Amino acid sequence: MTPPALVLDGVTKVFDDGTRALDGVSLTVGRGELVTLVGPSGCGKTTALRVAAGLEPPTSGSVHLDADPAAVSFVFQDPTLLEWRTATANVALVPELRGVTRAERTERAHRALEDVGLGDALDKRPRQLSGGMRMRVSIARALVADPELALFDEPFGALDEITRLSLQTLLQGIFARRRFAGLFITHSVSEAVYLSDRVLVMGPGRVEAEVAVPFAHPRPPELRFTPEFAALAGDVSRLLERAGGEPTTASESSPSGVTTARGEPATASEGSPSGVTDARGDS
Repeated sequence: MTPPALVLDGVTKVFDDGTRALDGVSLTVGRGELVTLVGPSGCGKTTALRVAAGLEPPTSGSVHLDADPAAVSFVFQDPTLLEWRTATANVALVPELRGVTRAERTERAHRALEDVGLGDALDKRPRQLSGGMRMRVSIARALVADPELALFDEPFGALDEITRLSLQTLLQGIFARRRFAGLFITHSVSEAVYLSDRVLVMGPGRVEAEVAVPFAHPRPPELRFTPEFAALAGDVSRLLERAGGEPTTASESSPSGVTTARGEPATASEGSPSGVTDARGDS
């Protein structure tokens, strides 16, 4: 595995009202690796992301960031664009706040917008852009500073399916070129498998299982229609079904390569899919 850019080590988060959002979550994101958290609503995915970003302090456990904090970008569920600014000015906001000269930040913003396919919308304001175009601006704003670590809080969840697939392909291409470390949140199994090097399946407050995704980058859109992709998405879906209940076990119906949260190998069944590890299950 590549050197880590981000490590959450035994992170627990309990809010003031007593809600235990995270319960001993441990995860690592390597440099040049995109890791996705997938799980049901309310399982703690966004809380984990906010703790990773430093927006929420952990109640216990630790967060290790091997990156310049100024080189960490966050893409929210909503594009959160400033309506009175053009696309260029929105993307240039972070370099502006960091004191970059007008000429340089404008050049950087133009390059970032061209990278997301908006080279012809440089001077348009958010109200002139579709939902998908607004999200492209948001992604360009996150990538304009060449981040070492990019955090994505379900950025495509509110988009229609066609736009969502298009932006998945766009982000996959950008990641293949730039290879920043990325932590991505989604409810979509297909999205998780298509984008990620590893998928972490969450249950309530905890990581239940890990699925390695073997497909090389860059990944063409038609990968989604292959039997191999469907089989891996099926593995993740089955793990999601179990995530809210009993821990996954290495039974005849479970995927192979299963390890417990302590890293101990569990017995793999004959003929079952590979690349899946169980973060909690007892063998």
